[in-house]
This record gives sequence, C-alpha cells and structure tokens, in this order.
Amino acid sequence: MLLKIYQYIRGYVRIRITGHRMERFINACNYRKIKIWDLSASDGSYEMNLWVKDFKKLRHISHKTSTKITIVKKYGLPFYLFDHRRRKLFFAGIFAATVLLLIMSGYIWDIEILGTHTQTEEVIRTFLKENHVNTGIRRGNIDCDRIVKDIRKGFDDIIWVSASIEGTRLIIQIKENEDAKIDNKTDIKEDIYPNSDAGTDLVSDCTGTIVRIITRKGIPMVREGTSVNPGDILVSGQIPILNDAKEITGYESCHSDADIFIQTQIHYENTLPRKYIKKTSVKFPRLFYLYFRIGKYRLSPFFIWSPYEHYSKSTMESRLKLLDHFYLPVYIGVVGLTPYKPVMKKYTDQQLQDKLNRYFLRYCEDLDKKGVEIIQNDVKIDTGSKEGSISGTLTIICNTGQSRQSEIPQLPNDPEEQIEQLGE
Repeated sequence: MLLKIYQYIRGYVRIRITGHRMERFINACNYRKIKIWDLSASDGSYEMNLWVKDFKKLRHISHKTSTKITIVKKYGLPFYLFDHRRRKLFFAGIFAATVLLLIMSGYIWDIEILGTHTQTEEVIRTFLKENHVNTGIRRGNIDCDRIVKDIRKGFDDIIWVSASIEGTRLIIQIKENEDAKIDNKTDIKEDIYPNSDAGTDLVSDCTGTIVRIITRKGIPMVREGTSVNPGDILVSGQIPILNDAKEITGYESCHSDADIFIQTQIHYENTLPRKYIKKTSVKFPRLFYLYFRIGKYRLSPFFIWSPYEHYSKSTMESRLKLLDHFYLPVYIGVVGLTPYKPVMKKYTDQQLQDKLNRYFLRYCEDLDKKGVEIIQNDVKIDTGSKEGSISGTLTIICNTGQSRQSEIPQLPNDPEEQIEQLGE
C-alpha cells in the first residue's frame, strides 16, 4: 500500500518497446541503473514501468539498440497536476484545507468525561473551565498530571482520575467513592476559613426535632429529641481543654463534621389552569432547514422562515470528525418546523386531579433522590371553575447542618462556674 502511494506521488510511465534488440535494450537499462518493474512480453514486444525522470534517458539507448519506444499510459500525481494546471483555485483550496487541518490537529476540540455518577458532567466541565482547561486549548498546553491532581483536590468523592489525549480529544475517566454520602451541608472542608483559627460550628437551617446525630469532629450540643430553630448550634467546633482539677484552661478549635438528621415540615403548593391549548396536527408538510455551526457562530445557507402561524421547532445537530479521534469544532444541524392548529380545551375535574397528583408524585420522587424521607403528608386537592390547586404540608426527615465560623467562648473566672459549664 505504501509503495503504491509512493509510486503515485512520484509518477511513472508504462512503455512498450519493439525491435530486434529488445533484450539488449533491457540490459542497457540495467547497466545505466534505470529501474524497471512489471516487465511483461506480448506479441513480439515488451512492456514495463519506469520513473518519469528515467524516461528521458531512453532516447540514447533506443537509438543504439534500434528499438522503438511507445508510451502506453501515464500514472501519478505529476501528470494529474499537469492536466489540471489551469485549475489553480482548486488546488489552492486543497492546500489551504490541508494546512487548516494540520493547524487544527494541534488543539483540543472535544472533552469526554466518563464514569460520573454523583457529580454531573456539567460540574466537571465548569471546574475544568475555571482551571483554564476547555475546548480550543492547544494540545501542548495540556498537562494531564496537573488535571488529575486538580480534580482529586477539588472533589473529595473522586478516588481515581485518569486524563489522556487521543487525537483532538481530551478523555477524562473518573471513579467515584460510591459509599460516600455527599451533602453540601455536612461536607465541610478544612479550607473553608483558611485565615481563621477559630474553627467552624454546624448550625441548624430549619425548625424541627433532631432524630439522629453522628458526630465525627466537634462537640455535639444537641441530642435525639431536641427541638431546634434556624441558627442554633448543633455541633460546636470548640473542644474544651481541662487540667488535672477538671478546670477549663482553654479551647481547641476544629472544623465540625457530623451527620445530623432532623424532622421538619415543608409546604407544598401548585396550581393548574383548567383551560389549556392542545396542539392538533394539520395536513401541511414539515419544513427543514440546514445550518452549520463553528464554535459559537451559526451559519445557514437558508433564511429560517416559516409560512405557518403556529408551529413547533425542533433541532438535531451532529458533529464532524475525521477518523475516530480527530474531532472538529464544526457542527451540521437541521431545524424542523412542524405546523399545528391550537385548540382551546378544558380539563375535567378528574383530569385536573390526576395531573396535579402526578406533579406531586414527581416532586416526592425528587425529594427521595436527594435523600429526603417523607414520613407523613397532609396535602389536599381543590378544583375550581378556573383552576385546580394542590397544597399542604409534608413531614420529612432530612439532613441538616450548615457550616459557620465559631466564636471562642470566654473562660469563666470562677472555677465553680467552669465546673458548672462543664457539667452542662
């Protein structure tokens, strides 16, 4: 394969020789180191291939051996360029496209993130963008080792990261700690207050009753069954230091960390108009428009216009790539316009109730995905002449505990007060 490509780029001719001294002609070519190949004999003549530059050396050999040379066919890029020498713009376009592809191959045009479950791809992409890693960056400026270290430092639940470059793609593979519970309220990092030695407390963000508390760092200030209000300290970041006489001589600061579950109530409310517009299909054909997108810029050979008064719009987009890993920042898209006729409809009482109930069940499913346990709901549905509504309260058990910089308490002057404070 490579030999054929080389022969095509260099160019060669196939010739036919006739005469009484054809064997002497071939020996003379060998003596003058003229390379010939695919030699064949037919009808009292010989045919062979040789390079274009060697063809000019045959005139003297032909005259000396009394043979006749006929060109059977010409092969290769030099002859193609000569035959199309007037199409300068065509070859200039090919050259410009080749140079553009070579330049674009030195940049990253696609970032693929694999293995995400807890963290979404958008969160990872935003983090990479903040660290100056995004599409359009030069491949030479990509430091895979630094990317791995930054991701592991920025996300505590990620236990393994791999970054590699394939073509114009940056592939990041992630393995998360599936056993870790991620919660923004209790996921307290040591660098929240980097310039403070006072430590951090965990405070309540809602009104309710504590049902379970598991403290890893800090001093718990509440127990199961304790009623709390927003702002109450749940876990203190100030650990008292006692001397031999059980007197408080100071406090050691730490960043509190705990799993705290609280029983509280939340309000739910939703309304739905009784009248709605139904899109009914019509016999008019759908319209399609083609467009191209390069980065953020969108180009279309057609002006996207609809002759229909009412229509829905859909877009389907595909990215261009060469081979498997040579992605380009060029997209081809199709915009579809589907006409419809709006018809005013009304929900029946049963339809209103079913639809509002579906919205409520979806809301409960979202709470369950966030780790919220619903233990009781007092929600009622009302249907009126103009709209239907659903409202009520939900009794839930959820995670609580927001981080707040703690204050170092003042040491009491009276030892009895210290003992009394310690007993509390």
